[in-house]
Amino acid sequence: MMWKRVIRAAVARAGGVMLSRRGFDVLRRTRAKAIAELTAVEAANLKPGVTGVVFSKDRALQIYTLLDSYCALVTNPAPLVVLYNASTPAHAAAYEEVAKAFAKAPAPIRFVRETEKFAVLLPTILATVATRNIFFLVDDIVLIRPLDLTLAATIDPLQHVLSLRLSPHLRRSYTAHMDQRPPAFAYSPVFADYGYDVVTFRWFEQGNEWSYPYSVDGHVFSTAEIRVLSRLASYKAPNTYEAALMDFQDLCEGRSGVCYAESKLLNLPLNRVQDEVANLAGSITPDFLLEQFQKGFMLDVAPLRTHTPTAPHEELTVGFVARPARR
Repeated sequence: MMWKRVIRAAVARAGGVMLSRRGFDVLRRTRAKAIAELTAVEAANLKPGVTGVVFSKDRALQIYTLLDSYCALVTNPAPLVVLYNASTPAHAAAYEEVAKAFAKAPAPIRFVRETEKFAVLLPTILATVATRNIFFLVDDIVLIRPLDLTLAATIDPLQHVLSLRLSPHLRRSYTAHMDQRPPAFAYSPVFADYGYDVVTFRWFEQGNEWSYPYSVDGHVFSTAEIRVLSRLASYKAPNTYEAALMDFQDLCEGRSGVCYAESKLLNLPLNRVQDEVANLAGSITPDFLLEQFQKGFMLDVAPLRTHTPTAPHEELTVGFVARPARR
């Protein structure tokens, strides 16, 4: 047909090739097979367990609050690597203060400042992760419920993608600014030891967050696979990194989603500190929050421990409280 020839010619001029649906499926299966083979090679020297990598920029007060909630609520904690970007000496000094405060945390917390391009530094950090499983967090997250990381450390992410942020209570997408129904939930014998606290669902049954398996907001992945995808993907910073991972979402089509009966963490989008992606967020300035940190404050998130989120991100009114003395 004429329209097919026109489209094919336009795609060719742009340097692309138009594929049939069948050809696209073949290409996708070939890619998935290659990634699986590379993942198997990467997995050979990894040990059981889980490690967390936290992304942060100009948010010392928020990262302090996150780490405080992590130490207070997590049992069997995983070691963390905080990869941070400080745009001014004042922000850098604040991060150094946070690092000192958590130098004796229950699990090691290592701070790494971005001194080179994120896309170069991240694969280097991932190469140092020795555990089979990995999760990412961002600095505007706080833990709001007790969390035992045993499941995160033992689950097979190539079969089941565990989300710490999703739950059956979620009825709205903050980022999409719309109400949404959750998918159907079931109890799997694979997770029978956790009783009614763990439910499964199908990725892509519903939209928005329920079709976003490669979220960096508390989803548990295979370290080996993440290493491979991080070398293949094109990105500049954490926001485009997450989007780049979603280019491989077809890998998750045969994997079940897993979450808890209650969300274990919550994003508090008080502000936006990057211009790469125009994320919806509040308007509190990083400088104001830095001033509060310098005065000895952190966010008062204790009331959230009885709060039931209806969205993974909630723009709540949160006060300040004096930071506790840490040993």
